[in-house]
Amino acid sequence: MAFDPTREGQLTEDQLKWGYWWVTHKVQVRKIFAIALVVLDVALVGYGSFGFIDWFFLSGARERQEIGLLAETVTDFPYFHARFAPRELAIEGTSVLEAGEGSYDLATRVANPNPQWWANFNYQFLSGSEPLGALQRGYILPGEVKYLSGLGTKAASFPSGAEVAITDLVWHRVNNHIVRPDYAVWSAARLNFLLSDIKFQAPDPSDQLKVSRASFTLKNDSGYGYWKVGFFVALLRGEQVVAANYVTVSELRAGDVRPVEASWFSDLPPVDRVEITPEVNLFDDRVFIPPGQ
Repeated sequence: MAFDPTREGQLTEDQLKWGYWWVTHKVQVRKIFAIALVVLDVALVGYGSFGFIDWFFLSGARERQEIGLLAETVTDFPYFHARFAPRELAIEGTSVLEAGEGSYDLATRVANPNPQWWANFNYQFLSGSEPLGALQRGYILPGEVKYLSGLGTKAASFPSGAEVAITDLVWHRVNNHIVRPDYAVWSAARLNFLLSDIKFQAPDPSDQLKVSRASFTLKNDSGYGYWKVGFFVALLRGEQVVAANYVTVSELRAGDVRPVEASWFSDLPPVDRVEITPEVNLFDDRVFIPPGQ
């Protein structure tokens, strides 16, 4: 009778061959499998032993030595703090300018030598130990040169030797994740104020009020609008400040062109040139006019 693989309970020819092979070779298969496990175990133990020996006697010893040397070289924290801390503000002498009977205009030029730090602070002018005028709040941007002023300060006598005292100075590092690609480019795009037609006009001889004027044309060539932008106006004879004033331009929108004028109602010495310094704190979001307003 022929073998029929479709009949239930019967094995195929291939199944019979496989069963016969397994019965005759299962002892050898078990030995091979056991030998493979032993070889793998020996390899793992050997690899672990090599890593252990390497860590304690070879590369690990060198690494521990290098870490020790590194610790010795970087523990000078005062050095690194001094190395990377912001440099001090450069403060020039204070100009004391007569501004009418019993009144004086005080102005001190201050420079921030740090390209990546800005600061805010309080300041007050002093004559000796006596305060002149009120305590004021100030700030200075990275790399900025500006004037701190006390215009119209009252004093019983000429405050010779006046100087500015800066207190409560707080430094802020520029956030390069926000200020891109760097502060110089970022600030130039926002402080793009074009000043033209800068003139000084001495009093007309027939003018009994003796009004002196400095004027200029301002164009906001940036893409930003500002609620207020201040301009410190200094009149100079050579390198000496002989008069100072401060004017504020309100709601200066992108593209605006404005005539600006500063006036003095007292006799002034001869003037060689006019120096105009814009002032706006780019790190204060409140100074910007939001788009659409």
